[in-house]
Amino acid sequence: MEEARSVEMMEIVVCAGGIVYGAVLAYGLKQQWRWMMDPPEWTSVIYFPTVVKMIWGPTHVRTFAYLTAYGSFAMSLFCLAQAVVASF
Repeated sequence: MEEARSVEMMEIVVCAGGIVYGAVLAYGLKQQWRWMMDPPEWTSVIYFPTVVKMIWGPTHVRTFAYLTAYGSFAMSLFCLAQAVVASF
């Protein structure tokens, strides 16, 4: 019983972290942070727009960065809602 509660708590923390990640990405795009608008290639493992930059060039980075930011935010919000409902 204690382990199940621990897993539920971890799921809530991970989903909340995804919301924060998406919000920070969206804020950074609004502020036009350079590492988001012209991401370095070493971030290709964790940041999908870097892969887009490597394949299609820097012209499409902004669109995919917004997709990543708002997609992460929306999916994590949905995940958090499910986790909270399931815990009650």
